[in-house]
Amino acid sequence: MSKRIKARLSVFLMCVLAVFSVMCIRSDAFDTYTVSGTVGIDTTSNYLYLNTPQGKMTIAIDPETDLSGCKMLLPDKEVTVECHRGADACLHASKIYETTAVVDSATAATVYGTVTSKTTEDVIFLSTTEGTMQIKVDNTTDFTGCQLVAIGKAVYITVARGSDACLHAVTVSDGDPSNSVPDTMVVGGVEMPNVRGTVTAETNASLLYFSTSYGTMVVKYDSTTDFSGCLTLLPGQSIAVALYRGNDAYMHAAKVTNLGNSNYNDAGAYTTTASFTGTVSASSTLNTLYLVTSDGTMLIKLDATTALSGLPLIVGRTVTVTCGYGTDAAWHAMSIK
Repeated sequence: MSKRIKARLSVFLMCVLAVFSVMCIRSDAFDTYTVSGTVGIDTTSNYLYLNTPQGKMTIAIDPETDLSGCKMLLPDKEVTVECHRGADACLHASKIYETTAVVDSATAATVYGTVTSKTTEDVIFLSTTEGTMQIKVDNTTDFTGCQLVAIGKAVYITVARGSDACLHAVTVSDGDPSNSVPDTMVVGGVEMPNVRGTVTAETNASLLYFSTSYGTMVVKYDSTTDFSGCLTLLPGQSIAVALYRGNDAYMHAAKVTNLGNSNYNDAGAYTTTASFTGTVSASSTLNTLYLVTSDGTMLIKLDATTALSGLPLIVGRTVTVTCGYGTDAAWHAMSIK
């Protein structure tokens, strides 16, 4: 073999070895890791300090880092990071996204309450009759049944226990998901649309204002409006209204149905009866009437057997309530007019 051929072969082999070395270095530089933990308080826009069971990790955040799954790196937030070791021997984040706990569907239950002012993007604080619940919201929570989550709004939340030992919101809805609400209803032999919505604070003794997926509707009551399935019309209450258009160009309510979780009380046995007149307080709930009288504010429980004559309970409206004193040492509404 000539010297020229040997020289060329030697150069070729050196080039191959050089390329192979570069490929090995690049492979090592882009070894990937996936780690989970909580965001450290000293995290900045350039470095994520991740608290893990094995200790604190420092991970560089680059302009190329995919942050579409996590827009806020706040202290104690649970995140998962796909990272690689860069040429500078430091860990760099390729992608950061919120850690989603595994939710046990077997523990699912539906709760009803009012959203409180402590609520954040990550946690709903829900005031219920049993106390205030903290319910986590993640990227799997279904909000299709809820037009809007706002402070003071009453909602139904299906919750389940997550692998992080916290309650997670599976679904958030305006109405009880266990209730089947038909899209149309036949009232007086006439089929009409049955619209779901939420009562707003403008509702009065003449007009019902309720927020729907179509916007806020203004509906008149008729003397023939059927309120048999609705004792109250309180702000935030979920209802369904069978509607028709009247000759006055207003929409009129043929039937109003309560979709809220009323959990009516058990009347028990009455030891005495009495009648009281006053105005409905804004503190009233679906199962408790707070009646403002000349002698003070009374707490009157609403029962499944409470008889309604005329309009439902509306904040600010004057009503007369015939009550029975129950074995639970509380007044119960026997009839309202």
